[in-house]
Amino acid sequence: MALFNNGNSPKEDRKEIGNFAGFALLSEAKLDKAKLFADLKADWGIDIPDGSKQEDDVVYVDIDGYRVVIGLMPAPVPDGEAEYWAKGNYMWQDAETVTASHKAHAIIAILGKEDDLVKKGELFVKVVCAMMKQETAVAFYNEGAVFPPKMYIDFAGLLSDGHVPVLNLVWLGIFGDGKQAGVYTYGMRRLGREEMEVYVSADKADFNELREFMLMIASYVLETGATLHDGETIGFSEDQKLPIKLSKGVAVDGNTLKIGYEK
Repeated sequence: MALFNNGNSPKEDRKEIGNFAGFALLSEAKLDKAKLFADLKADWGIDIPDGSKQEDDVVYVDIDGYRVVIGLMPAPVPDGEAEYWAKGNYMWQDAETVTASHKAHAIIAILGKEDDLVKKGELFVKVVCAMMKQETAVAFYNEGAVFPPKMYIDFAGLLSDGHVPVLNLVWLGIFGDGKQAGVYTYGMRRLGREEMEVYVSADKADFNELREFMLMIASYVLETGATLHDGETIGFSEDQKLPIKLSKGVAVDGNTLKIGYEK
């Protein structure tokens, strides 16, 4: 991918950086800690240190300099919040119904250093995957989307191949208002990057192609560590130069990078 920089750098809102937290939606307020630790070991080679602080409803585990905290809550996520965001998962037909069935939830958070946000995010994904193997797991709610356990675990398969699990960390939402339609990211800010959007006229929108296009760009940014700036161009060949513009978000709060699109 060719990246061209004219030297301009946007002022970034850093308040969301490194905020890795989400909710495991559960059928009952039950956490099998032995299975959780066994799955972390079997799937990801993560050994839980002896003497990790644990309470009845809370687990504190230190892994690679990070503090992993899991807190069990004997009630659904308040105010129908999870059900609201479940409506937006266009890849899961029964998302709202299944999400509404949860009776409890566990808050999952990764605390600590922020020198490598992708590494921190990958640890978060591994812990969530282990939680999604709990017998009580109904779904995972995070970053404006809700995923069924199998989907989330399947997306994380990229980790085994040495790649960043982009679809676990960044939600690719779709938007249309009758005049324009496109795809936006939600989750790039916590990884230290600007959110991105790509739009075309509504009558020319192919959401599958737009989603694939955005996934390629998000993967490039997170795999290489590149930072896109206002006024740059980006392309999938030396000759292709798609403009990048920082402006007020269409489907996302705050400023976002608008990426020019070519099929």
